[in-house]
Amino acid sequence: MKILLSVLSLLCVLACPLWAQKDYATKNSKAISLYEKADEYFKERRFDEGMDCLKKAIAKDDNFAEAHYKMAYTYQVFKQEANAMAAYRKTIAVSKENPKFKRAYYNVGLYELRQGNYTEAKRLAQLFLNATTTPSEKATQKQMQKVVADCDYAQANMKNASEITPIKLASPLNQHYLQYYPYLTGDQKTIVYTARETPAPNQVDSEENIYVAYAEGAGWTKPTMLSPVINSPENEGTASISADGRTIVFTVCDQSGARQNMGQCDLFISKKVGEDWTKPINLGRNVNSRFWESQPSLSADGKMLYFISSREGGKGGKDIWFSKLGDDDKWLPAQNLAEANTDSEETSPFIHPNGKTLFFSSNGREGFGALDIYKMEYINKVWTAPQNLGYPINDHKDQFGLFVTTDGLRGVYSVDKMENGKPTSELYEFNLPAPARPTFQSNYVKGIVYDSKTKAKLEAKIDLFDLTSKEKQASIASDRVNGNYMLVLNSGAEYGLEVHRKGYAFKSLSFNYTEGKDMKPLEIDIPLEPIAQGTIFTLNNVFFDYNKFTLQDKSKTELDGLVKFMQDNPEVKGEISGHTDNIGSADANKTLSLNRAHAVRDYIVAGGIEASRLTYVGYGSTKPAVPNDTEDNRAKNRRIEFKVL
Repeated sequence: MKILLSVLSLLCVLACPLWAQKDYATKNSKAISLYEKADEYFKERRFDEGMDCLKKAIAKDDNFAEAHYKMAYTYQVFKQEANAMAAYRKTIAVSKENPKFKRAYYNVGLYELRQGNYTEAKRLAQLFLNATTTPSEKATQKQMQKVVADCDYAQANMKNASEITPIKLASPLNQHYLQYYPYLTGDQKTIVYTARETPAPNQVDSEENIYVAYAEGAGWTKPTMLSPVINSPENEGTASISADGRTIVFTVCDQSGARQNMGQCDLFISKKVGEDWTKPINLGRNVNSRFWESQPSLSADGKMLYFISSREGGKGGKDIWFSKLGDDDKWLPAQNLAEANTDSEETSPFIHPNGKTLFFSSNGREGFGALDIYKMEYINKVWTAPQNLGYPINDHKDQFGLFVTTDGLRGVYSVDKMENGKPTSELYEFNLPAPARPTFQSNYVKGIVYDSKTKAKLEAKIDLFDLTSKEKQASIASDRVNGNYMLVLNSGAEYGLEVHRKGYAFKSLSFNYTEGKDMKPLEIDIPLEPIAQGTIFTLNNVFFDYNKFTLQDKSKTELDGLVKFMQDNPEVKGEISGHTDNIGSADANKTLSLNRAHAVRDYIVAGGIEASRLTYVGYGSTKPAVPNDTEDNRAKNRRIEFKVL
């Protein structure tokens, strides 16, 4: 179909001389006769004979600009770029910058930009802009103006180059002919990517499929197809996984109708339970449309989805859209990410595991001349202006599909090459320059949730809160088969983690990642205590000022969690106890601990729990959890506990 349209386009342009008036650059009558004979051949679709006439016309007069120009256009239509550019350059040379041939400036200018020849590209773009233009050329004018701007930007910013050394990911990765759009889990132990086995997209075995490999020592296991439940005879590509590796959103371009796509390509979701993936489900009309959806990027907790769509209602071309997962586990209507989009093309959005840094590619902004990678960050509930990642991450070629590791230190992407005249791509990694890194440093906590008595693995709800803002940062569930969980933690905040499962004691953990704190990955298994008389658990995120019993505001998230625990387990009655370290007098410590326990009890009652279900007591320093021999231990002894009565 594309070839047919190209031929029809060629006929429209070449069916008659390029200019109605026969004001040719040559006075050679034989050259003119051959040129006009070429027109007759083009009318009859005898292109080879027409081109032969043009060559003979040029042989008669090498300065015959019209013949060079028509030959260039013909080569261009038939995808012979090298020949086309040579003929366009010759047109420019012999026409002495005659504005009549300004489309040659346009075509060669764009070509030189794609080659990174910024000085020449800018010269030709300016020649085009200096020529007389018509209202119908408004779009090409705008394009040439952008070429000038890109050339200026590139030449200025290449002086501030960063040091990067891309390294090819080691075998057995990169075993496919084409592999691209890599995604890693939060702990960098699993890599998922899209691949084709052969270069020709119309061959039987060249459909896109999703592959997975696992870290093994210093290398990787041999990649295998992700799952027969997900991969099919149709195209499955550009996938994104949650940080814990248990939710995947991927693209399905289904021509057979087996998966009942709504449009050209749709987004589907699947969950991993134990080692098995569930049957993929179409994300529905709030995400998909009758148009093209692809290139998803799922947030670390699986609650926010960014993707590319060609649907109506955007800024133009392909835009970045996003959708949130509602409280009812249904995706809300997609919204256009206006802060990122332009009237040109945006591609390959990637939301960093910190949930606040978005990387994406665009050719609609000043840059290095093609698709450049940009970064913008969500600060104080506002997106910052997109920032170009600079040279040499970006250059005159298309750059897209960047993945950045959880710690923000490394980028993983695909590099396109030509091999035996055919395009290939391989996966590479590099150390991310400091200006390109996310502002919010991140790492993760992972482990297993299990029954403290039977050691059975448990599914439990795990909520992560910013204790200062009291906002829920993430909400996940541990795997019901193997108990696995993983959460991403960002720098600059103090976190409370709450674990809920009906029939088990309330569990909380705390992580202080405010400025200057270490951001090492954490592996913490979480034993849950079955509710029984005498069960005791510590409220790890209840805070008081020194020697006072007024609750700090950041305690309220944890206490709200305790209210929920008592609502979920109405049979529970409990004792709230206060404890101190051994600094100060025993009487003062006992009074302080009693008042603190009283304050907690009052908060729980105010939350709707009957006062008859709660007692409170102050033990002072009489029941230390650990010896009072270090400051860290004394801090552990200053605590609030809950005992099931």
